[in-house]
Amino acid sequence: MRPTLNVISHSEDETLGLAEKIGLFFKPGDVIILSGSLGAGKTVFVRGLARALQIDEELVNSPSFTIVNEYLGGSIPLYHLDLYRMGDISELNELGWDDYLQRGGIVVVEWGEKGGDWLPLPHYSVSMRIIDDTQREIDIQVIDS
Repeated sequence: MRPTLNVISHSEDETLGLAEKIGLFFKPGDVIILSGSLGAGKTVFVRGLARALQIDEELVNSPSFTIVNEYLGGSIPLYHLDLYRMGDISELNELGWDDYLQRGGIVVVEWGEKGGDWLPLPHYSVSMRIIDDTQREIDIQVIDS
């Protein structure tokens, strides 16, 4: 198991800033799996990644109903998926999961823990836990086995 980066964010702005700083290190083909309860800040984290990729963060919203949002025009394309409403994980195939992995962008998946065996190795795991109204515990690690 690889080392974990553990951070306590004290506000939405800190979460946004953390994701922006980390986002500068991601490269085309990277997959980031976000997990955490409703309201934990997963979409806020994606906004920070978008900012790092020179994508207008105001365009970023949760793809809970659309399942996939594509943000193009930045330094690297960002594909934002949300598996929260997905009933059967085989629906990923219908969405063109493999195609998204091959497009040369960064793929971010909210509720990605539902992906099971569909998740490529290696990938980044970002786990977010609500501490209170404003604070979040954020654990980031590389999953390679």
